[in-house]
Amino acid sequence: MLPQNGPWATLIVGALLIVSVLLVATGSAASPCFLSLALATGVATWHRAWRASAGTALRGALVWGAVAIGLALTVQVAAIAEGPRGEGPWTGRLAYLMTLAVLAGLVSVLGARNPGGGAWAILMVLLVVVFLIPWLEGVGRIRRGPGAAEFRLLSPWTIFYGLLAWVGVTNYLPTRYGPAAAALGLGLMLEYLGLTDPGWSAATRHQVWLGVTWLVALALGLAGWAGSRRLVVWGRFDRTWRWFRDRWGVVWALRVQERFNRSAELAAWPVRLNWYGLDSIGEDDVDGWPPAIPEAAEATLRTLIRRFVTPERLDAAAYDGHPEACHDDRPAG
Repeated sequence: MLPQNGPWATLIVGALLIVSVLLVATGSAASPCFLSLALATGVATWHRAWRASAGTALRGALVWGAVAIGLALTVQVAAIAEGPRGEGPWTGRLAYLMTLAVLAGLVSVLGARNPGGGAWAILMVLLVVVFLIPWLEGVGRIRRGPGAAEFRLLSPWTIFYGLLAWVGVTNYLPTRYGPAAAALGLGLMLEYLGLTDPGWSAATRHQVWLGVTWLVALALGLAGWAGSRRLVVWGRFDRTWRWFRDRWGVVWALRVQERFNRSAELAAWPVRLNWYGLDSIGEDDVDGWPPAIPEAAEATLRTLIRRFVTPERLDAAAYDGHPEACHDDRPAG
């Protein structure tokens, strides 16, 4: 088993990703085997994320992540069975299902709170069912000719797909998991091109589906690397804020930031919350760091995010009780 963090694990994952993308680009029949190995290393990343999400409302999104990884591995089995020339429909169809699971996982974060998480989980299932309608409609066209069995995504499904992908990916781009989100965004874009471009050959489309799964494997590798990095942040407040911001993304972080700053303005606190943490606004503090944090400020932040996480898990993040939590060091400069 690969170590959780360390240079050897990073080198092994990086080597598998490099070899597999070269094999996919050249159309090698061995590419699904190496892609399977690269995806298998992502299972360890998912497992660490699952353990770290205990006491939070993020586990629904991680369930979809597990479904996506499982489907990505199934894509490789179908690719081996159908051969490098893509002589069969299942590689593309399973890649489409995998993409729907990725979308559901990204969008699930927008409802990752309590109460409301259960209703949002049902909504994500309905979302996947809705995107299966074009696939089911295509079953009736199979008898019309040999090319009619190829699955296509047409408007308005393409518009809906693009909006969901844009919202899900941009939600994480400014966070420490931004590179992983960018990789998923490229995968969703490549899947979109494969579903809408009617001029590609079967072999090219086969490579595209494998390329999408490679980008999922890359996203898992980048997420594992980002989670293992030591993030140097000053104080419990900023640790808590960064922990929340990076895991729930832009949409919820900006909402919490706006409500905190409204409370700070009403209470005349000499601090404001920005994207990186607390900052002083008093004229006497030239550098604005370290800010003089009112006692009520930390309590206010905890109150604002208590719908997302249990108090025990929040304490673990604030007091460095988690392997991925930040350290109480002053940043350089």
